[in-house]
Amino acid sequence: MHEYHEAIHIIEHAVDEAKAKGYQKVTKINLVIGESSGFSGDSIAMHFEEAAQGSICEGAEISVRPVKAMLRCPNCHELFVRKPFHFECPHCNTQGEPSEIGKEMAIDSIEGE
Repeated sequence: MHEYHEAIHIIEHAVDEAKAKGYQKVTKINLVIGESSGFSGDSIAMHFEEAAQGSICEGAEISVRPVKAMLRCPNCHELFVRKPFHFECPHCNTQGEPSEIGKEMAIDSIEGE
């Protein structure tokens, strides 16, 4: 259900940005969604389609750029993608810690006419 609320938030933001840019219609919304964000691009797109009816966002394409979750090494500070069942830094073998990369859910840009 949180995808529905996020779709509403996306529409509100897109409408505000479109008005600021002088667009009459939003044609595409580019999202960035981290794999550890708890959001599904497909689910957001489905809810968006329904929630956008009657707005300037109706019919807009939703494009999702996925972001892999990354760990940060507390020793050498390198960022790295966790391999299944392995948390070790590939540079120094120190146990990695979660980072904010891969937790994002954001509008990257909107396009319109």
